[in-house]
Amino acid sequence: MAGLAVLAGALGGAQGCAVPDTPLHGMVLDPPPEAPVVRIADAAGTIVDLDDERGKRSVALFFGYTHCPDVCPTTIADWARANAELGSAGRGVRFIFVSVDPERDTPQVVRDYVRQFDTTFVGLVPTRAQLDSLQASWTFAARHETTPEMKPGEYGVGHPAGTFVIDRAGRIREILPPNTSPADIASDLRRIR
Repeated sequence: MAGLAVLAGALGGAQGCAVPDTPLHGMVLDPPPEAPVVRIADAAGTIVDLDDERGKRSVALFFGYTHCPDVCPTTIADWARANAELGSAGRGVRFIFVSVDPERDTPQVVRDYVRQFDTTFVGLVPTRAQLDSLQASWTFAARHETTPEMKPGEYGVGHPAGTFVIDRAGRIREILPPNTSPADIASDLRRIR
């Protein structure tokens, strides 16, 4: 936690106002664990590897799906507003959306989905085997869910609702809950480097 205070003070000093005691807006992981592997081909066939961001950019990572009726589009819209608020500092953050529904989502569909919010966002679809590995290493379960209101063959997918914020050293520093305001997201992303 002392490292966060020093970092916040350094950033605050650079911006003209020190805010070392201001807490982050999500669930802080202390000590921050190494982020598990994410290595998936995008719609163009280029491998997006979370490890490639080390030393370059921090990462906002979200596991969701394009048919999600609520938390996924809301989160990505909040990301877009936060990225706009960051301005040029947004180049220091990579926003990555990983689908947990490879049965319906294709790489092109997910790319187009995230780009309707912000053209810099990355959308990825793992293979079923990659998703199984992600679920094990990131310790979540994406499970199909149905309700009586759904038509036959329709389903939702249970998935983590928070955004994982990973620093440039490749450590998960916090998990932002859904409905975190864009201003608070931007504030945390400025501080987590």
